[in-house]
Amino acid sequence: MTLTLSLILPRERGRLATLMAPYFAEVAPEAQIDPLERAGQMLNRRDVTTFWIHKASRRIGFAIVLNLPEDRRELSEFMILPQHRRKGHGMEAAGLILNEFPGFWRMGISRHSPSAAAFWGTCLSLLPNVRRLNDGAPFTDHQVKSFTFEIEGHQHGSPLPPLV
Repeated sequence: MTLTLSLILPRERGRLATLMAPYFAEVAPEAQIDPLERAGQMLNRRDVTTFWIHKASRRIGFAIVLNLPEDRRELSEFMILPQHRRKGHGMEAAGLILNEFPGFWRMGISRHSPSAAAFWGTCLSLLPNVRRLNDGAPFTDHQVKSFTFEIEGHQHGSPLPPLV
């Protein structure tokens, strides 16, 4: 199982929106989010990095990383298509994405996706370079909790305090 990542380009807005529609229906069913508008916003922000997740030549998911001040990151959105779940692809993709940006991370966990809470709790505890993993309060009403952690990697000078 070898997955790869590629950047999602602004011209791929429609393709991203096609995957975002079922994603938002799953993780925030009562939220009024227009997938095409949201895809456009994410693809045109300087503080966001968007990735396709590929297995061979097929797109099997996407991830959106918000680049916060002081070299911190938030995994804003992450989806593996349902037909590709429970095969280890989510764990592999998470490792690839998180390792792109060593440092401090945070993520909120959807209240409407109990499998996401179980997945991320297991995934983050098994990834070898995750340090200082903590559960926290949700960031939004659509979330049940959050995680903060550090991805060990190259150092950029003195360590930063954990996300709060």
